[in-house]
Amino acid sequence: MDDLKCTQVLDRFLSFYDQASIEQADLTRRLELWIQHYNFPHVPPGYKKYQLAQEMLEHGWKHYPIAYDKIKYFDTDAEQWHMRLEEIKSLTSIPDDVHASILFFVAAFETDPFIVIEGDEYIICFPVELEATDFRLTQELTRVVNCTQSGMAPSHTRTLAQLIFQEGIALHTAHQILGDEKRNDAFSYFKNDACTREPNRIMINILPHLNRTDYEALYSFTKGTGASGFEKEANFTGWNLVQYLLNQGVTLKELITLNAKDVDAYVEESLFNLLDSAYSPQPQE
Repeated sequence: MDDLKCTQVLDRFLSFYDQASIEQADLTRRLELWIQHYNFPHVPPGYKKYQLAQEMLEHGWKHYPIAYDKIKYFDTDAEQWHMRLEEIKSLTSIPDDVHASILFFVAAFETDPFIVIEGDEYIICFPVELEATDFRLTQELTRVVNCTQSGMAPSHTRTLAQLIFQEGIALHTAHQILGDEKRNDAFSYFKNDACTREPNRIMINILPHLNRTDYEALYSFTKGTGASGFEKEANFTGWNLVQYLLNQGVTLKELITLNAKDVDAYVEESLFNLLDSAYSPQPQE
């Protein structure tokens, strides 16, 4: 039986924020209160200690009044997410039990969800101020299932090829599970992004970087600017790659259970095949 727990530190954040607001605290005092009342225990990938605190205090601070009620009344009930996990497992034909927890917290509005491991448990750290919660948390639960089945490392401690592959699986799984309204809320994803203008160039230019594991590369191809000069190049490549594989008859189960040690070569070969099909003359009707 699956074991999915939901915990939260939203009350701790509100204690910190309320006290800092009452005191009209400056940056130095805010940090003291952050440590005293909130002190979020996990460090996002690539961050240094207290970097998240600095982003919250300097960049997120002015936005918290708008998000205050959402944070205060956020539904942390595990039932809906346990059902969502079952939907993911059903779609991907995974019978194995999954042991994980979701930790709802508050970040700086630009912080992505991330996954850490404590013992044999996966912990999804999910910032509640984000938009499209349903879509994004479905993605994170899919990543956990993928990690448990493939042995892939969570979050950014992996190769760019593995990140691309998992991103594509997570996007397609969430896209298939969610209804049109929630799907479309999130799936402005690429519609207006510059990366849609030159898909083949993006995939060609990403190929030499597939084996990189440094945070600089993983960041630049997701939230930063990739080799072709666009944002979300890895996300876009993952979506297109998995779409191509599904069109070729590969199942989500085959993708989500592929052993981590085989992913790099599989992604490289599949990207070459995808590009070859894109440039091959199409038969005339």
